[in-house]
Amino acid sequence: MSTKGQLVEIPEHSPLYRRKKPLFPSKEEELRWESQVPHYSLFDGFLVGDHSGTEHYKLGQRKGINVGGKKVPLYVIAIDHTENRVFVGGGKDHPALWRKVLVFNPEQLEGMHGFKFPQEKLENGIPVAVEAHSLENPAQAILYVFGSEVFLEAENQFPLTLLDENLILRDEQQIIAILKIKNIN
Repeated sequence: MSTKGQLVEIPEHSPLYRRKKPLFPSKEEELRWESQVPHYSLFDGFLVGDHSGTEHYKLGQRKGINVGGKKVPLYVIAIDHTENRVFVGGGKDHPALWRKVLVFNPEQLEGMHGFKFPQEKLENGIPVAVEAHSLENPAQAILYVFGSEVFLEAENQFPLTLLDENLILRDEQQIIAILKIKNIN
């Protein structure tokens, strides 16, 4: 059963997106910091409408938000099922629609398809091409594995929509792994 909830717009110039990057003692700590996602609340933005159930939305969605009078289209940037809120941001360049680093757990990394990488190489990073349904061209990235965390650091930035897709990781045209996405939000 769907329950009506709130649509909250988070401005692109929100302080949530102006964190000062500190110096890090290790690459692992830098990746962990870069992969942090803001936890939005009603007080981080302003109420722009309501919705008929969070299950009708997905990250990066543009259509079906049903809020008019905006200069730029709104996109879904986060979904809070517990509080029954959908957070939106204006414009395709809104900072919440892009991520420099994605983090996963090792159970989501399927296979490595017979490739055996020494732990040192995984911690120093392996260059990969990331393929996904929503990407027109493969995205260049570095794959890192530190214990219970798998990081993908984009050469540029990843679109938020990748968090709803399975990702194919290639090393010189060979599939080395598949990341199975399990509703990371």
